[in-house]
Amino acid sequence: MTLNRLQLPVAEPRIRSIPPSFRPQPTLLAVALQGMLLSLTVGLVLPHVAQAQAVMALPAGGEIHNFNVPVGPLEVALDRFARTARVNLSYDSALLSGLQSKEVSGSYSIASALSMLLAGSGIEAVAQPGGGYSLRKAPAAMKPFSQADSSAAAAKKVEATMPEVMVTTNTERDPRTEGTSSYTTRAVSIGKTPQALRDIPQSVSVMTRQRMEDQNLFQLESALDQMTGLQFDTSTGPAGSANVISRGFLINNYQADGVPQTFLGTSFTSVDLASYDRIEVIRGSAGLLQGVGNPSATVNLVRKKPGNKFSATLAASAGSWDFYRAEADIGGPLNDAGTLRARVVAVHEDRDYNVNVMSSRKNMLYGVAELDLGPATMLTLGLQRQQTNAVPLIFGLPRYSDGRSLGLPRSTYLAPAWSRWSQDIDDAFFNIEHYLSNGWKLNVGGNSTPQDQDFKRTVMRGTGTGFGVNPANPAASIYTGVRYQSEGERRNFDANASGKVTLFGHQHDLTIGASSQDYVSRTRQSAFFAAVPVPNIFNFDPYSVAEPNEGPFISGTTLRTHQHGVYGSGRFTLIKDLKLILGARLSWYDTSTDNHNLLTGTTVKGKKVRYDRELTPYAGLIYKLDPTYSLYASYADIFLPQSAQFTASGGELDPIVGANYEAGVKGEYLGGAVNASLAVFRINQSNRAFEDPAAPCATATIINGCYRAEGKVRSEGIETEISGRLAPQLDLFAGYTFNMTSYLRDKVNQGLAFRPQTPRHMFKLWAQWGLPWDASRWFLGGGLNAQSAYYALNGAVRSEQAAYAITSLRLSYRPNQQWQLALNVNNLFDKTYYSSIRGVDFGNVYGEPRSAMLTARMRF
Repeated sequence: MTLNRLQLPVAEPRIRSIPPSFRPQPTLLAVALQGMLLSLTVGLVLPHVAQAQAVMALPAGGEIHNFNVPVGPLEVALDRFARTARVNLSYDSALLSGLQSKEVSGSYSIASALSMLLAGSGIEAVAQPGGGYSLRKAPAAMKPFSQADSSAAAAKKVEATMPEVMVTTNTERDPRTEGTSSYTTRAVSIGKTPQALRDIPQSVSVMTRQRMEDQNLFQLESALDQMTGLQFDTSTGPAGSANVISRGFLINNYQADGVPQTFLGTSFTSVDLASYDRIEVIRGSAGLLQGVGNPSATVNLVRKKPGNKFSATLAASAGSWDFYRAEADIGGPLNDAGTLRARVVAVHEDRDYNVNVMSSRKNMLYGVAELDLGPATMLTLGLQRQQTNAVPLIFGLPRYSDGRSLGLPRSTYLAPAWSRWSQDIDDAFFNIEHYLSNGWKLNVGGNSTPQDQDFKRTVMRGTGTGFGVNPANPAASIYTGVRYQSEGERRNFDANASGKVTLFGHQHDLTIGASSQDYVSRTRQSAFFAAVPVPNIFNFDPYSVAEPNEGPFISGTTLRTHQHGVYGSGRFTLIKDLKLILGARLSWYDTSTDNHNLLTGTTVKGKKVRYDRELTPYAGLIYKLDPTYSLYASYADIFLPQSAQFTASGGELDPIVGANYEAGVKGEYLGGAVNASLAVFRINQSNRAFEDPAAPCATATIINGCYRAEGKVRSEGIETEISGRLAPQLDLFAGYTFNMTSYLRDKVNQGLAFRPQTPRHMFKLWAQWGLPWDASRWFLGGGLNAQSAYYALNGAVRSEQAAYAITSLRLSYRPNQQWQLALNVNNLFDKTYYSSIRGVDFGNVYGEPRSAMLTARMRF
């Protein structure tokens, strides 16, 4: 068994690292997609293998690094060496069993440091054609050195007797994507320990730092909307809160550096991405990682960390509708030994929108420091603060009561001009990682995140059926205006240990851990403002409505949620090339909401909903067909508490369970420069609240005490993706999703789509090509986002958005390695479409018209 590693020991099949409206038949579609995937691989990837490998091998053997590697097991020493030098190694784990290393402390070239580590071990290094190098047993003529040999002398002897080795820096296997210029990564860290994408038996996508910059993806929701199978629901407006959907379900599972986060809605979708290295998404259920949530996807936001060298980046952008943005990013070592490193990122953004009146202002400051407490221990501390002030169109536009679009201009703002929304988020975080002498890693991390919101908003709707606009009467009404404030804080913690054990002649990987999530939120709101009649919705002036005096706050709530759990997983080698992954999580969860009358000072205690010892299992199989392809199958589930519906006797309903069944094939090409996957999936979400026919809600004596946990829905489909550097000057991402949803058991909606706003077909493409002239200083990029029709229902009334495709374009110029100038044009052909449809009353949002942005970036 051969292990690959960069910066840390990598135990196969995972990589361990330290971060520096048509209806095709699914069967036929699966065959077509497989053919597409294979043709892309054969026709585009394979012919360029040799050329791409030649480009990726960058000699750096003479580069000087500060090493601090103590005497100990050779495998552990190589971990530390690879982490510092960022060098790709391949070797058989058994080769190093029982071997000890020499101490390496000081400034050395990569080759010299490696020689000193291998001194006396009987192991030699051999250069690899694709970059990096492998370790093997030295020929018999190479005798071990005596203990009397000094490290420096040993290094000279090794260098004299070993074959010449060209050491190459090679970051493809490092989960960190910054600096790789890649649209993929060789590993992700979402599963507690870094693993190759092909070693995870579920669909996984990564949004790299390079794609964020190339596509000007500044906020989280914008980036998620460009990833395979994910849909950004803007029905509450681009400057307000928003939802992200995967496989027909709301994504409410988020992590930060692998630590599960309590879902607070806008606290995630409004996150600025300047401080993040990458976004990792594992689609389907992930209860083992998260505990409570939907079977949609889990999103892991991986923060930027300080580097071993000084670096700085300045960027300035100017775009349509007075969109201005500036970024600064600086970091590096703070002492000569390089044991203390820091980084600071700052953002200022000031923008208007294509929609009249709308605007937003944002400031973000991020700081992080890493301290090596010893050769095997690192402490990370950080703080991020983001402030946003906006004039949003929170609830979008209404439609005619028969479901048709009003045909209003895309610049229409149907709200009073005094609407506002502000949000302040602070995030203080820490992480400690420690490596034991036996190769096991201990990791402890957590964060505390206060969040404040303040908004004043209204909703405009028609006066026709279902509160749509009557085609014969354009009158409307501004209603449910309110002033609202909230203060919340989430505290999250995770501790885990991972390492290898040997059983029955095979090495296996184990992870055990525990996590907790606490969330407290306090809200208060005013009385609803008096309704304001609008005689003609087509002739509304946002500045014509006087701002009301909201008066005192009259009511409020206190929500408390606590979750903790323990988990464990193992990756077991059954036979050569066949891995069995088993895991389980045991969770405890409770939540309650108290209601306050702020005028009288009285409080009504809410019912505490509690679930104890909820078991979440996980199982998967991975079979490696060859060095390129792997087959996999998996089962995963996740549970969701039901805190608003109860049984007829007032008891809790069983939690909703989302079970994800998935099978597929993954491919890894060019040493990890390209990743591809094809998956089929089915999700059954059961135990949904279902009105009890024996105790209907109309006659219930307990509020919402009229349900059984018997409802069931299904989501199923196919996903395929390819991403990476297909040729030396061609980077590409392409993803396709086919998804059907249905109610399997429901009193009202039996047989219907349970989320008709999810398109059956979604295709996303982005590519960039280095033009073959002027020393490859020019780059041409472009993208295509296409999807089939989707709709929303209000009773029998159907509001529909037809199929559409949006094209984007990018042209950039790099006069040297430090400077870059880029022009991005989105919605190139100025397509008019709705990015979200909610129904006839409100929540319908136009997609953005054609826009352009010019960005200058300097690195030094």
